[in-house]
Amino acid sequence: MFEQAVRLAGRFTFPYVGLRRAVSGEVRATLGAFVVLNEDGWALTSGHIVDDILSCERDREELAAEQSHADEPRDLCARHFELWTIPGFEQSKPRIAEARVRPLSDVALVRLESFGDWVPDELPLLRDVEAEPIEQGASVCRYGYPFHNVQAGFNEETNEFALRPDSFPVPSFALDGIVARFHRMNGNDGGCALFIETSTPGLKGQSGGPLLDVHGRICGLQSHTVHLDLGFDARFEKDGEQRTERQFLNVGAATHVADVIALLEETGIAYRMG
Repeated sequence: MFEQAVRLAGRFTFPYVGLRRAVSGEVRATLGAFVVLNEDGWALTSGHIVDDILSCERDREELAAEQSHADEPRDLCARHFELWTIPGFEQSKPRIAEARVRPLSDVALVRLESFGDWVPDELPLLRDVEAEPIEQGASVCRYGYPFHNVQAGFNEETNEFALRPDSFPVPSFALDGIVARFHRMNGNDGGCALFIETSTPGLKGQSGGPLLDVHGRICGLQSHTVHLDLGFDARFEKDGEQRTERQFLNVGAATHVADVIALLEETGIAYRMG
């Protein structure tokens, strides 16, 4: 059902890798996704991915203002590096030149420099929800990069992050489901955001990736996973002891494409809709 949609998504969706080194020396890598939107270098991703980058910048500014780091929280980000893994990223090393974030909707637009010699051979279509609304019960597919571990270290001599050779390529993962319901979130400032909740969960590594219809059009961007209380406990035995655990239904929540389009219209950034 989603063969065409997944094939199309693989041409405009790519892994995002965030590398972080804390004051404590701990190194970690996070995975997400981004969608190349147009030939001007604009891309879509989750707002919390960009928020994390900005948080690292604030940590570095705080550390730079201090003469000694002895009293600084050990989890502050001392160094960070982002990999926007379009084809040829090892040479072109794309960086964020500017960003627009809609926090309540958890969606971000970033302009990347540079793409080098790479030109996207396929650009996404955002679903025209005024002409063809997304309906409850519709089949959708989430695309991203879960279940892959990017092993990162830090070379003290070169002051650079180091990745294991088997970190790339990052395999993609598609997960289908249906539109379970729509959830509207109200902000303190009177604004609101619309999310699509699906019958299957969003997975780590899928944040910023597209939620697709059967034609490969973008219906939303993966944001977070909601844990709905089923209202009962499960009793089981483990290690010779009786245990009880609350039961939840994990549903994925994607930023509705209508909110994505609203941000694009506000900023005047080119996109395709169909």
